[in-house]
Amino acid sequence: MYISHPLLRENAVEEREYQVSIAKSALRGNTLVVLPTGLGKTIIAILVLVEVLQKKGGKILFLAPTKPLVEQHARTIKKLTKIEDVIVLTGEVSRKKRKELYGSAKVVVATPQIIQNDIIAGELKIGDFSLVIFDEAHRAVGNYAYVYIAKKYRKSREDHLILGITASPGGDEEKIMEIIENLGIENVEIRTEEDKDVKKYVKGFKIKWIELPMPNEIRELYGKLKELYNSIITELRKFGLFSTLKKPTRRDVLRAQKIVQQEIKDGKSEFYQAAMLITMAIKIDYALEYLETQGFEAAYNYLLRIIEEGNSKGGSKAARTLVRDERFIEMMKIARKIEERKGDIENPKLNALRVIIRKELAENKDSRIIVFTHFRETAQLVANALNEVPGVRAARFVGQASKGEDKGLRQKEQVELVEKFKKGEYNVLVATSVAEEGLDIPATDMVIFYEPVPSEIRSIQRRGRTGRARIGKVVILTIKGTRDIAYLWSSRNKEKKMKNELLWLRMLLKDKLKNVEKREVMKEEKKKKGQLRLVDFEDSPKPIIYVDTREFRSNVVKYLSENYSIVAKQFEVGDYIISDRIAIERKKVDDFLDSLKDGRLFSQMVEMRRNYEVPILIIEGESLFIRGFHENSIYGALASIISDYKIPIIFTKDARETAKFIEALMRRELGERGEVSLRKEKRAMSTEERQRYIIESLPNVSAKLSQRLLEHFGSVKDVINAEVGELIQVKGIGRKTAEEIYDIVNKKYKKLNTKN
Repeated sequence: MYISHPLLRENAVEEREYQVSIAKSALRGNTLVVLPTGLGKTIIAILVLVEVLQKKGGKILFLAPTKPLVEQHARTIKKLTKIEDVIVLTGEVSRKKRKELYGSAKVVVATPQIIQNDIIAGELKIGDFSLVIFDEAHRAVGNYAYVYIAKKYRKSREDHLILGITASPGGDEEKIMEIIENLGIENVEIRTEEDKDVKKYVKGFKIKWIELPMPNEIRELYGKLKELYNSIITELRKFGLFSTLKKPTRRDVLRAQKIVQQEIKDGKSEFYQAAMLITMAIKIDYALEYLETQGFEAAYNYLLRIIEEGNSKGGSKAARTLVRDERFIEMMKIARKIEERKGDIENPKLNALRVIIRKELAENKDSRIIVFTHFRETAQLVANALNEVPGVRAARFVGQASKGEDKGLRQKEQVELVEKFKKGEYNVLVATSVAEEGLDIPATDMVIFYEPVPSEIRSIQRRGRTGRARIGKVVILTIKGTRDIAYLWSSRNKEKKMKNELLWLRMLLKDKLKNVEKREVMKEEKKKKGQLRLVDFEDSPKPIIYVDTREFRSNVVKYLSENYSIVAKQFEVGDYIISDRIAIERKKVDDFLDSLKDGRLFSQMVEMRRNYEVPILIIEGESLFIRGFHENSIYGALASIISDYKIPIIFTKDARETAKFIEALMRRELGERGEVSLRKEKRAMSTEERQRYIIESLPNVSAKLSQRLLEHFGSVKDVINAEVGELIQVKGIGRKTAEEIYDIVNKKYKKLNTKN
């Protein structure tokens, strides 16, 4: 039997009792739907969507966290409904084009960051939407864009309607309540596979845990890595860290890192050593994780990356110290011996994987299998190994981001790969976490975990890829005596806790929400021509802050938008323009250090000083002195910015503090001047400024050094033509700087290849 509705295509949506019941409930108020993967959360969203459009009118906003999910939801809506003007908005659609599409669309399917940015920039009125759907609603915590959008939407109209859908809100009571508060949830619909109205539609799955031995040849290397890690932890205990912990976990180490950063900030210089040791410990712990969960090849490649970093000019102090440590050198001798004879050493997980998949395909040649692995390089290794098995056609499925030479899959490539998997051109997908959430792969017969994951949400999502059309199979591979086993039990315990929490949540919210005042959310919108709704009126015009478009990725803009109108501009100079007098350059700690390293910092300061009467530099973050830079270099740069460029520096802890400072500055500027103007033209440089500007572009040359060089040599030409021996006669120019200046001036220019 199929559902009949004016906006649904005929025989498109099968009638399922629990889906219809949940959809009806969701039309009464803001609802969170918790439903196992594969039971049709998207169908419920579409049932609510078509009813809202039919009865209430207006527009619908459907949000999903990833581009593939956005594309998939849009295709499903178009396939199942008669709705025209369904548009997809991701970061690939320009701001100008988005503004046009908002006016014509009935249903907007988008990633949340785009919507948040357009609300902040005033390009989108969130109150125009009759319904907002939040897919993977468990993400509505912390600073994620869902939280901001929901807050703005709920304020924008009294009859707002929110639908949150998720397979797993997590097992933490506090987090679940945070999701409910952030989305303004008034009603919760929870179903499990055991519920009467769901049970008949669940095919289920069989889970098998396979425990494999670590090869004897690897044990010696594993032991040496553990010894090195434990010795670093012992050194850290001398700083008063881990005093009550026998075996500190990675979380404990990361917590200790924050403590150390605070001690350094408080002026305790002895903790620089602790900061370096913690970074060393983290690196060795990751090597151990690779060896325990992924195998020797992945661990060896990671160790080689540490060596490469330690031997590079810009490598961290931790990596440089590590690669010169006798214990690390001894351990690498063992690793290299294993590498030389790795063809003789079996990878237990790869071998088990080959056997399992060969057997599955022998029993059912049309089987579809997903292998989940945590790391990209393992996904490639596994795919290559499986393609050597007769009958296996494996493809690697990863996210869009590129990491070094490892290129990600573009959105179009991801969609095409999933289609080929459905059609059988590939019968095995080797996937990272990108395939855990929401992807429409309905006919998967087997899911294999290359390693357990400690997250109950990710475990549920991985398993949910199977057991839809028929009983599925789930296989989890582990190595005996490693963190694999800990992760497996952690996930199982958290999942058990989460199920108990859901039962508790059902009872709690039933009682808690019964007294929630009922709102009229399905009243038909009747807006006469020329008539404005209450939400169309602004209390009063907000003061304007001009913000560089690149800053929209930060939370600073989000916080400022609460009290100010944000106007997006693309600036050559500065990030926040307060007025024609005041400009702010905001740098997070990493960006500050990177720009100091590559020479951008001082040229940016020159432009700020030249164009604005009151330029300000904000450095945001708390770990300025723990990334391998000598503290004298950092203090020297800070001193130069203040004394040479006359630019004040403000330090803030986080985006919230940055926004508060900008607001305070804005209030003062508005109070004194009444209104803020934005100057468009740059002030012309004097001849002397141009000369200094040219010389400051040379390596490691500050404003003060450029002045000394010009005073010593008399002209730009003579500075450029100077030999190394002449340059080092100038105070502050060492041989290394002199050689770098000479090299950059005299090196032949290589024409860029622009054919690509």
